[in-house]
Amino acid sequence: MRDGLSQEPSIEPQIELTRENLIREQDGDSKSIIVETNNSKTTKNSNLHNVIIHPRLKPAPFKIRDAYPTDLPKPTEICTVNDLKFYQNEELPVNRRGFKYKLCKPNPIFTSNYYSTTDIEPYEVSLSWFDRSTGSYLSQDCKALTSNQGWRSVRSNVGIREGIYYFEFKILKSDDYSHVRIGLGRREASIEAPVGFDGYGYGIRDVGGELVFISRRKNVLIEEGFKTGDVIGFEVHLPSLSQQKKEIEEFVNLKKSEIPDHHTTKKRKTNTKNKKFNNIEDNEKFNEFNNILRDQIPTKSKGVLYYDQFEYTKTKMMDHLLNPITVFGEKAIIEMDDKTKNIPIISNSKIVLYKNGVKQNETIENLYSFLPTNLEEIEEINLEPNLKQQSNPNYKNNDDNTLGYYPMLSTFQNGAVSLNAGPEFEYPPENTQIKPLSDRYNEHVIEEWYWDIIDEVEAQYLDSFD
Repeated sequence: MRDGLSQEPSIEPQIELTRENLIREQDGDSKSIIVETNNSKTTKNSNLHNVIIHPRLKPAPFKIRDAYPTDLPKPTEICTVNDLKFYQNEELPVNRRGFKYKLCKPNPIFTSNYYSTTDIEPYEVSLSWFDRSTGSYLSQDCKALTSNQGWRSVRSNVGIREGIYYFEFKILKSDDYSHVRIGLGRREASIEAPVGFDGYGYGIRDVGGELVFISRRKNVLIEEGFKTGDVIGFEVHLPSLSQQKKEIEEFVNLKKSEIPDHHTTKKRKTNTKNKKFNNIEDNEKFNEFNNILRDQIPTKSKGVLYYDQFEYTKTKMMDHLLNPITVFGEKAIIEMDDKTKNIPIISNSKIVLYKNGVKQNETIENLYSFLPTNLEEIEEINLEPNLKQQSNPNYKNNDDNTLGYYPMLSTFQNGAVSLNAGPEFEYPPENTQIKPLSDRYNEHVIEEWYWDIIDEVEAQYLDSFD
């Protein structure tokens, strides 16, 4: 490796770190490295070119020392389960309260955004140090999970948006006192509860092998359940994104036709100082070309650079699906209406299950859609958008490229389970056309790299009006 080049397998292009292509070092060390730009000259130039310029949070130039690899906080060994050591890393932030995190680093060829996405070891599909509940412990290779308290969950670092993928869960410890649940979960699925707790995930119990959805036990998916040593294979089928978006468009048009004639559109007021409004017409224009919008702000904590992003949060309708009760003063009324009719599904989606290589008879079909719907909230017919970012007052029903279904693992009282994304499986699928989930990592790296470049090009264009 040449001097001055990072040895880290990075998402952004590697370039030589010389003083000529670095920004001059500044004094001080701010935690939030952003500055807001908006002046009369920008407004005048944008009007001249018929371009709408919104004030943006512009990152401050990085420091020379930020351009060199920084040691991440080291995990601490906590416990051992069946001869496998598990670790905790309390220095890394975890996704919660409407925000999520990922690593970033300076990119000297970016003259407007200054930073681009990178990743944490082991640079493959694994369990995420960021996307887990507190009190959960991971193995050194980030493939296995355990906890010594109540239910704790973790998602993988890469999700599935389309295509057919296969992966395995190996049960490392499950008995009368220690339990495991496995399944798929969306971004909104709670990691402070087992998978299947809400409508954002589909979980399978070790005891009985039943499907758990919105905290209700459903039909048996794995005959006689599973225990220590068993291997459960997941074959996930999702149609192409173009087909999913076509179905979402049809769903939105259908729901708009059901809106009562006497209903008037309500504009949602944001918390910005300008008192601007978000409405359906604005969102339709904004998402006309299937925009991917990543509101990510570089921040520094304990010497490590992160992107701080808005996370998707649960909607009122999905919350009522879990708890169908309305409280009026001291009275609680059970809601009897069918809320599932206003939740879009992914047609022809399914999860085929295997136990120790044996295909199971039951499947999970017609998963709930993870894509946004450009709808307004209408309480009288229990209608609202499919997605929400509670911490983002300017959310426009857009996709940030993290939407999808993620392998999700949950453990209880020293239960332990591992994820095998391939390409080597204990019980490989017979159909060789099915991709191992491990293939998604390189695709994910390319996607992040691609959108980093798109964001930089857009930022350079907007900055040209300054």
